[in-house]
Amino acid sequence: KEPSGTCKSPLPSMTNLQIPQFFKDSWFVTHIMGGSNEATCREYKTKQERDMIKLNADGYYTIQGQKKLYTTTCSTTSGKPLNPSGPIVFKCGHSLGSENIFFDLTFSIVATDYNNYALVYRCSTYQSLGLNYGNLLLLQRNKKDNGSKASSSLKSRSLFLDQFTKTTGC
Repeated sequence: KEPSGTCKSPLPSMTNLQIPQFFKDSWFVTHIMGGSNEATCREYKTKQERDMIKLNADGYYTIQGQKKLYTTTCSTTSGKPLNPSGPIVFKCGHSLGSENIFFDLTFSIVATDYNNYALVYRCSTYQSLGLNYGNLLLLQRNKKDNGSKASSSLKSRSLFLDQFTKTTGC
């Protein structure tokens, strides 16, 4: 388990990611490794616009005992070429009450079949707070899938589905 405050993918990124195939439609965070107790389902809505990728993440957060839906909006930087060897860096923002929080979201795509699953290392960097959070995620196109379509890809990397926490709400 990685120490808090570090962000280094334990696995290498794919070198030939088909960016338009990957960043279209929705992905659901169905399983998380090294996440907090509150591993909740998130929907990543992705699309490519010209030379940029947009990613919006809807999900519930429980703050002070109240469960609320928050939307996080992210995009890559216009004019910077996207590297199929990754990682893909997004500038993001979300609001909690009257406070706006901005952060960088880095996606390292480890493996994907584009239609069913993706194994992704996600790093969230909050410069203003001096914090980094890194997690290995299993994303799936269908939030009801049980992860079995990813099992051989996980196994080839010495990982197993039961090492991941199933997110609630998926």
